[in-house]
Parts: sequence; C-alpha cells; structure tokens
Amino acid sequence: MSSSEFGVSPDTSLEDMASEALPTAPAQSALPVELSKLFAWHRPRKQRVRRGQWAQLSKQHLERLKQRGQLESRQIMLNGLPHVEPAEVRYLTLPGLDFLDVRIIAEEVRQKGMTLTTIGFLGEAAQARHMARANVRHEGLIQAGWISDRSLTLPRPLESICGLNSDSLAELRRQAPFHIVNIDACGSIAPRSALHSSRLIEAIHRLVELQIEQANHRWLFFLTIDVRDDDMDAATFDQICEAIRQNAAHSEDFKAAATELFEPGADDFETAMSGARASQGRGVLDVFALGFSKWLLHLAQAKQWSVKLKQSHCYATHGGHAAPPSMCSLAFEFMPPPRGLVDPNRASRLQPAPGGPVEDPSMQIARAAADIDDLDALFAGDDALTAAMNSETYAMLVEAGYEADALKALSDNGSGSLRRYPDMPNEPA
Repeated sequence: MSSSEFGVSPDTSLEDMASEALPTAPAQSALPVELSKLFAWHRPRKQRVRRGQWAQLSKQHLERLKQRGQLESRQIMLNGLPHVEPAEVRYLTLPGLDFLDVRIIAEEVRQKGMTLTTIGFLGEAAQARHMARANVRHEGLIQAGWISDRSLTLPRPLESICGLNSDSLAELRRQAPFHIVNIDACGSIAPRSALHSSRLIEAIHRLVELQIEQANHRWLFFLTIDVRDDDMDAATFDQICEAIRQNAAHSEDFKAAATELFEPGADDFETAMSGARASQGRGVLDVFALGFSKWLLHLAQAKQWSVKLKQSHCYATHGGHAAPPSMCSLAFEFMPPPRGLVDPNRASRLQPAPGGPVEDPSMQIARAAADIDDLDALFAGDDALTAAMNSETYAMLVEAGYEADALKALSDNGSGSLRRYPDMPNEPA
C-alpha cells in the first residue's frame, strides 16, 4: 500500500508533510463550521469517559512515570542562562473538531508542571471548513498554553500509517514513542466494506508495533469503538475470537472465566461464546472486549511485553434509550519486559530484579472484562452525576466557542430538567 491511497503523494517529503499539518491560515472562502448544535459526544456519559477514564487513568500513569524517573524536567542553557525545561508528555490522538480529549488531558499534565505535545490525525480536515475549524481550535490551545507549539494535527486518517513506506508512518516514527495513545474512533474496527490494508485494526497493529519498538516505559492506550457484529468483517471477528480459544485451550481457569462471562452457569465454552456472539447485545460486546484484549496481549508478548485491561465502559448508540450497549471505551496499560534476568543454570545466588506483571495477564484481562460497566445504566440512576457531567461539558464547550443557544440543553437554568441526551431535543430527558 502506498501513501497515495490516502491522498498523500509518495514523493512528499517529511518537511512538506509537516507544512501540511495544522495550523495553517484558512482561505477566505473556508470559514470554520458553525458551532450551533450538539452532537452525541456531548452527552454526559461521554464526559464521564473523558473525566473518569481518560483523565483519571492518565493522572495515575503520569504520577507512576514521574516516580520512576521516566518523566523529568531538565536544565538547559537558554541565551546563556540556565533554564528548566518541563518534562514533555507525548500524546497521540484522534481529536475530532472539538479537541475535548486534548483539553482534558492537558489539564492533568499542566497540574503536574509538565508540557503536553500532541500528534493528532483528523480525517475530517480534508474538508476546507472542518480544517478551518480545527486550525482555530488547535492554535487556540497553543496560545492558551494547554499544548506545546511542537504539536501537530495532520489532516488525514490514522489508517494512513498502515503502509511501511507511508509518509504518515515516517512522521509518526519521528514523534514516537508516546506516553498516552487515544483512538476515539467510534466506528467499526474492521468495517465489512473497508479495504484489507486500510482498516483501523491494521493501524492499531502498526501503532503497537512502533510503540513496542521505541518505548522503554509503560504507556496507556484508550480505544473507543463500535462493536456491532453486523458491521464488522466476520472473518476478522473470527480471528479475534481465536485469541480467546487459544488461551482457553491452555488454561482451564481462563476457560472457566470466559465461559462465565459469556453465559453464567454454562458448562460448554464454545456454546457459551457462540451464544454470546449471536445475541446481538451485550454478549457481542463481551466477546469483542475479551478477544481484542487477548489479541493485543498476544502482540505484546511476542516482544516480551505485557498488557493490562484497565477500568472500561460501554453504552448504547442505536435503537433508543433501552437498547443494549454497542460502543465500548476500553483502556489498556502496556508494560515493558521486566528488568530481571533469570539465571537458567543457577550459578548465581542473586534473585532477579523485580518487575513485570505480578499476576497472570490473561486472568487479569478476563476479570476486568467482566467488570466493564454500562454507563447508560449508571446515569439512569444518578441525577447528580448527570448534572455534574452536563455542567463540565457546558464549560468546555463555552471555552471551545459554541454558541449560547446550542448549549441550553446542557443547563437546566434552575428548572430541574436533566438531559441525558442533550443533542436530541425531541427526546425525553
């Protein structure tokens, strides 16, 4: 696959590619898109993902890296005078037009006295008005000091990194490794209509490969993805399920845990997994979450790395408010090989240096997959949480430049009306 498949000339130099990155001055005819209505990612449950998953886990992650001396400020000479340069946190993202994830991660980074440098892929920026909007937002975050002026937003999809000789991958190599990766994709990981070489799952494979090649520290990976079986390539889903079968064949404990996840009380593993996948409800999501996690673990273990599934969520995206969850927001921590060196001949009396996972990563993943919570159920029974997340979203969108009329559904104005779907004005709260 060549980079030209994604609108990038194979002769494009890295310097030319960097010059294409936002911000650039928009043409007079390319006015930014109007910020006059809300979208599904402005619902309170999405703010819960941003605040409770992305920001909270990033905060803990940065604290751990700092304690281990892997994120430290350094003293440099600037104009002949000593100057302290803050530690740089590198963040790979699909920011969308609002850059809300960037803003909330930047808040955590700033509180720790660090600098956030973002590398974003924005396929929507191929449209002139969307590029103009992204330009304004990107530059505004730099001017406000939330992100460094080394940050880039590339107007192309993440899938453009798939080719080994692509310009996008070459640029990514220059920026890697990243401390946090956030793929807020929302669509399918392997759409049935997509070309084999241009799907999100191939981009994730390439990205994990690059990170493991270049990183010597732990890193976080967030993935938000639609897991409806009827929109996913069947052969790809089968191969993801095969990662579960391989583990089940070698571990009775894992097989029992997976069976209990798919169909509590069932005796037969294959029947339980087939039934869950055929359910077109939560069962499909459970199979995907466990299988994808195991697929990532197998990739990592090929290079002696390990993977932990962290606090994760799911919610519905179709079929009304009572529909089963179809979107999952997964969080993973990648851990490098332990420092310890085992003496196979036992000539040395030293114990290997500590490090590495303290429990079977497959069993940890199985337990964490069973704990993925349904945010729709959470918000249905918690008005205070709904109000708090709407309030936070309101403040973020005011800062992002949204029109006042668009934000009315996020504020009850003392009426006591709470909207869990503020982007759907004709729907009940």
